Amino acid sequence: MVGKILFLASNPTNTGRLRLDKEVREISEGLRRSKERNRFDLVPIFAVRVNDLRRSLLDFSPRIVHFTGHDGTDGIVVEDDQGKAIQVPNDALTGLFELCAGNIDCVILNACYSEVQADAIVKHVPFVIGMMVGVSDDAAIEFSVGFYDALGAGKSIEEAFRFGCNAIALKNIPEHLTPVLKKKPLSTAERQRLEASYSPTSDVYVEISVTNETGAEIAGLATVLQYSLDRNEHRIKIERNLGYLALFDAGGPIAPLNYLTPTWCAFKWDFPILDFKVLNGKLTPLYLTEVVLDVEESRLDEAPLFTIKKDTQRRWAGRLLLVNEGGCEIANVTASFDLLPGEVESPTDIGPPFRHSVTLPLLKDSAEIDFLQAFQDEGVDFNGLSRLGNGRWEEDTYVIQKSDGSEERISEAEAQKRWNECLGTFQNEVGTVVGEFDFTPVNDSTRKHNVKFHAPVYLSDLKRMGIPKPSSFMYDTAFETENSNYQKRVQISHTLQPGEADRFTIKVAVAKSSFHRFRATLREVTGLTLHSLPIEIRCFVPRSRWKVAENAISSVQSKGPEER
Repeated sequence: MVGKILFLASNPTNTGRLRLDKEVREISEGLRRSKERNRFDLVPIFAVRVNDLRRSLLDFSPRIVHFTGHDGTDGIVVEDDQGKAIQVPNDALTGLFELCAGNIDCVILNACYSEVQADAIVKHVPFVIGMMVGVSDDAAIEFSVGFYDALGAGKSIEEAFRFGCNAIALKNIPEHLTPVLKKKPLSTAERQRLEASYSPTSDVYVEISVTNETGAEIAGLATVLQYSLDRNEHRIKIERNLGYLALFDAGGPIAPLNYLTPTWCAFKWDFPILDFKVLNGKLTPLYLTEVVLDVEESRLDEAPLFTIKKDTQRRWAGRLLLVNEGGCEIANVTASFDLLPGEVESPTDIGPPFRHSVTLPLLKDSAEIDFLQAFQDEGVDFNGLSRLGNGRWEEDTYVIQKSDGSEERISEAEAQKRWNECLGTFQNEVGTVVGEFDFTPVNDSTRKHNVKFHAPVYLSDLKRMGIPKPSSFMYDTAFETENSNYQKRVQISHTLQPGEADRFTIKVAVAKSSFHRFRATLREVTGLTLHSLPIEIRCFVPRSRWKVAENAISSVQSKGPEER
C-alpha cells in the first residue's frame, strides 16, 4: 500500500532564508532510488498558509507529515496572505493532529526548538520528531536525507530516526543530538488492560486488537467497512462490518449506490490492520525483531453480493447497471417489479404481486438489466421518442423523420406536445422500479436468494432527447485466500526499555473476501517468544477492487521472501 508523505514547507519573506527546495529535492531523489520507492508518494506543498495545514491533511490523508521551516515561541511559523510570518498556536496545531490522528504514523517538525510542539502532538500520533534547540539548515537537510533514505530501504521509523541523526554526524556537523524522537505513551486504561491481558511470558504483556483507518465522522455509514473485535479467554475474533452487506443478507431493500468515491467503488474499505501493544515489565530492555504469523486456515468467502450502480450521468437510460461485489458469479438474476411514475426515493410498500419481470442470465462482474419492454407495456412510445430525439432544428422549425422515411416540420410547441405524449405517465422522463431480485449463486445452484430493491430508471440522458445508445509504524503482510498451515514473517525493529510500552500495526492484505485462522508470535533477539491467542478474521474485498488488492499484494511480496 502506498503511503503519502506530506512535505509542508514555509519560509515567510520576513524570516531567514532556508534551502527548503534542496531539502525536498534530496528527499525525493532518495526515495526515487530506494528499493521501497513504490511504497511512498511524496507530496510537497510550499509557502504554506494556515488553511493549507488543514486542507492538505484532509485532502491527502498522509501517513507521514513533515514540516520544515521556522518555529516561534509557541508554535510553528507559516505564511499569511501577504507572505509574512504568522505563528500557529501550539494548542491549535495539537488539536488539528488530534482530529486527523487516525491516519498519521509520524510527524516531523524540522524546525528550531520544536520539542515543545512534539511533546504535545505525540499524545495523539505514534511518533513525533522535534528539535531540542536551534538547528542549522545543513543539519536539518542531512537529517531528512538520512531519515528518508532509511525509510525507503524498509527500516522502521525508530531506525530511520537513528539513521537521520547519524547522517548529521557523518558530515561532521556537531548537531546529531539535536533531533529527538517522541513515542506516543499508552493511556492508563490501555496499560491496565495490557497488564491484565493474556501473556505466556512473565513480565511481558502483549495485546492484539484491530484498528480502522476510517475517520469517526463517516464510520457507521452503510457503505463504510469497519472491523470489530470480540475477545475471550480462548480466542480473538475479528469481524468485518458493512451495513450494506447486512442489509443485502437480510433481503433489502437496496437502492443505487454512488461509485464516484475515492476508492472507485461503492464502498469505503481497506484491509484490516492488526494492532500490537507490548509492555515490557522486565528489568532489562526488550528487543523485538520479528512477528511470525502461523496461518492454520485460509478460505474464500464466496457469499453473493451485488449493487445497483447509481446512474449519476444518465448513461443507462431504460436500464440499470448491476455490479457484482461478492465472491461468486450469480446466475438467473430475475427482477420482478412494478413501475412508479417519477423518482420515488423511499417507496413504502415493496411486495408482490408484481406486474413485470425480466431476467439477466449471468452476472459475472457487471451487466445491464433492461426495463425498456416494461416501460413500453406501460404506454411509453420509444419509436416516437427516438424519432423526436434524432430530429434537428432549422431556425424555428423542428424537423423529424416519419416512419415512411419522409421528413416532417413541426413547431417547438408541437414537438414538446408529442414528446409528452410519447412519455405517457412518465412526464419527468424517469420512473422508479420497485420490486425484488431473485438469484442463484453459481457455486450453490440449490440455494435461491432474494433481495428487495428500488431504483430510478431514466428514459433519456442529459445529451439527447430520446433513448440513448446502450500507529506507530505500520508493517504489511499478505495472506492467501485458499491454503492451510503456512507461515508469514514480518521483520520489525522495536526496542522497549524497562517499564516502557510500544505499539505497531500490521496491515493484512488479501486478494478476495476470505476467512483466516492464525496465531501471532513475537520474537525477541535473545530468543524469547511471545504467543498470541488464536485469532479469527473475516476480510471483505469488493469484487470490483480485486485487481487493486492483487497489486497491493504484489507490492508486499516484492519486499522479500516471507514464507517458509
